[in-house]
Amino acid sequence: MVASTSEMKSFVSLNPATGEEMGTYPLTDVETIRACVQAARLAGQSWAALSAAERLRPLRRLRELLSVHADSLAQAVSCEIGKPLQESLGAEVLPSVEALRWLERNAPRLLRPLRQKNRIVTREPYGVVGVIGTWNYPLYLDLTSIVWAIAAGNTVVWKPSELSTGVACALYRLFLESGLPDGVVVLATGDGSTGRALAQAGCDKIAFIGSVQTGQRILEELAQSGTPSVMELSGNDAFIVLEDAPLDLAAQSAVWGRVCNAGQSCVAPQRFYVTSAVYEEFLRLTLSHLRRLRIGAGEEVGPLRTLRLRQNIEALVQDAAARGARLLAGGFSLNDRPGFFYAPTLLADCRDDMPVMRESFFGPVIAVCRVEDEREAVRRANADPMGLAASVWTRSETRGRRIALQIRAGVVSINDTLLDAGDPSLGFGGFGRSGFGKMRGEAGLYEMCVEKAVSVKPLRGARRHLFPYRGATLPLLRALIGWKARQGEARRRALRDLIVAAKNWNQGERS
Repeated sequence: MVASTSEMKSFVSLNPATGEEMGTYPLTDVETIRACVQAARLAGQSWAALSAAERLRPLRRLRELLSVHADSLAQAVSCEIGKPLQESLGAEVLPSVEALRWLERNAPRLLRPLRQKNRIVTREPYGVVGVIGTWNYPLYLDLTSIVWAIAAGNTVVWKPSELSTGVACALYRLFLESGLPDGVVVLATGDGSTGRALAQAGCDKIAFIGSVQTGQRILEELAQSGTPSVMELSGNDAFIVLEDAPLDLAAQSAVWGRVCNAGQSCVAPQRFYVTSAVYEEFLRLTLSHLRRLRIGAGEEVGPLRTLRLRQNIEALVQDAAARGARLLAGGFSLNDRPGFFYAPTLLADCRDDMPVMRESFFGPVIAVCRVEDEREAVRRANADPMGLAASVWTRSETRGRRIALQIRAGVVSINDTLLDAGDPSLGFGGFGRSGFGKMRGEAGLYEMCVEKAVSVKPLRGARRHLFPYRGATLPLLRALIGWKARQGEARRRALRDLIVAAKNWNQGERS
């Protein structure tokens, strides 16, 4: 923090498995947000002047600290979000370490000036990047948004989700311990009002991960100042099972992909399109895997993060059943215990006009549709306005690649699901309402830079474009256009015309 929070309002974070209070945090006000941005801007003057290798030194230390504190960080995530400890270690701490290693190996090379014949292309930082974080993967997603920005030479004001502030504070302590200079990363805790204040506070760019609705509100604020942004706005991801799929693996992966983190993953499969030839067998296998799951705090299926999320799931499932979907498993809240648990649910015979298929939602609900063939599956997958991720299941790699290239999504996996989102080498982002821009990977690093071209023109040689214009210039321009545009024999004729036009121009210039 860069200003006293003694008089600020506060908010409380609850444990989703018990409903108990976990911590009270300050609600950063508008004035303090502006002070945060100013502190980051001041720190940026010296931070941006460092080489990429120098900026990576504290990030190397941060990687080591993540290893030292892996268990306590994972425990913080599991307590505040509700996910199993295995997922907190494997899907939060481990990919965070891998991401930092990727930056160490690649950022200095990628950020090096590109020298061409008479020009240099550099990539310079924007300045202050406002990172508005998310709660479902609060360690990995927030950390990578921050470190990609600061590796490129920016400083960051970070507003984590109010639902994962305890995790954010634990991570922020490691940023401070890593040796980052004061002001390179500034933490500002709060709720949606804090995020709006940050969008209005004069940042040079905003990086946001969250819902479409919140992203739209932020974009409305940014439109007033023309501030650029990168937005990852969730998905409604398709899972296509073809008749030649490795069926048991597909069913097992469907359950894991959708139920992992209690179904609270933006890249979790949500719309399951299964060809008629294997439809009933896929349902049978999926049901058998679903029934083996253990539910409870610390078990394979944890709670939803909030009561409102659970109420939304209840309404979607009840609506689908009322519209004719077959409820094969689950479909109810677990009210015999504290917390926000919902039974893993399997719905068959769903249709695209059902809200459970149209809406992007979080929750352990597998909604399956029957399709006749791959053409129908691709058509229905692409009919949704979102396009973050998708997966295709087939024993033919050639067929899988062909179908994947037809699907409108930022990441398409063949015979896998969910894992590509954790690959730091891949630029991550989607199509349509899923947002724009890229996070992580080479593309994500360049997303945090402004490209500048510095061109040096030799003093020798004629500057024929300058005043005064001469009549002979028009034939010369026409001949030049013809020579650049044509091919084959026509290009050779155009070259002869260009030579004649150039001679006439030169004669006119000497006269």
